[in-house]
Amino acid sequence: MTLSYTQPSTRLRRVQLNRRILIALLMLSAAFFLPFVCAVWLHSAPLFYAQIEHVGIFLIFIAIFGRTWCALHIGGLKKAAIVDTGPYSVVRNPLYVFTIIGAAGMGAQTSSLVVTALSAFVTFLVFAVVVRKEEAYLSEHFGEAYESYRQRVPRFFPNFSAYKAVPHLTIYMRVVQRTFVESCYFLIAIPAFDMIELAQSYGWIPHAFHLP
Repeated sequence: MTLSYTQPSTRLRRVQLNRRILIALLMLSAAFFLPFVCAVWLHSAPLFYAQIEHVGIFLIFIAIFGRTWCALHIGGLKKAAIVDTGPYSVVRNPLYVFTIIGAAGMGAQTSSLVVTALSAFVTFLVFAVVVRKEEAYLSEHFGEAYESYRQRVPRFFPNFSAYKAVPHLTIYMRVVQRTFVESCYFLIAIPAFDMIELAQSYGWIPHAFHLP
C-alpha cells in the first residue's frame, strides 16, 4: 500500500457528483418505465420466471456484502492511497463491480433477462466514463506507483489468481457502516417489484412491454 494523503481535486469531486446525479436520473427513469414491463415467461414458464427473480436476490446480497468488504479495505483512503489488498488486488474498481452486480440483481426482479442485462450494462457505461477520469487523477498524483498497479490489476474483470490478503486492517467503522447502509438500498427492489407484480395481476398497471 502506497500512502499519500491528498484531497481529491475539485474537478474529481465534480465528476463524482455528476456520477451520483446521473445514476439518480437513471433510477428515476427506470421507476417510470419498469412498472409497465412484463416478462414473456410469466405464464409460459413460471418456474423460470421465479428463478430469474431468485438469482437477482442472490446478486443483490453479493453486492451488499461485496461493497462492505471493499469498505473494510479502502476505509477512508479512497483517492488518498493506492490500496492493493483484498478485493483491490484482483480488480481496480471492486466497489463499482459490485454495484453493477447489484444493478443486475435489481433488474432481475422484473424476471426479464433483457432488463437484467440492460441494468448492468447502463451502470457499467456510467462507471466506465467515471473511471477514466478517476484514473487520470490517480496517475497524476501517484505517478509510477499507480502505473505499476494499473499494469498488474485489471479495471473491471477480476483476476482472482492475483488475490493478496493482508494480515491486519485498520477499519473505519463510519465508512463501513455508511457503505453497508447505502448498499442495503438494493433490497428495496425486492418488495417494490413484488408490489408492482401484484398490481399488474389485478390489472391496476397495464402490461405495456413484453420482454424476454
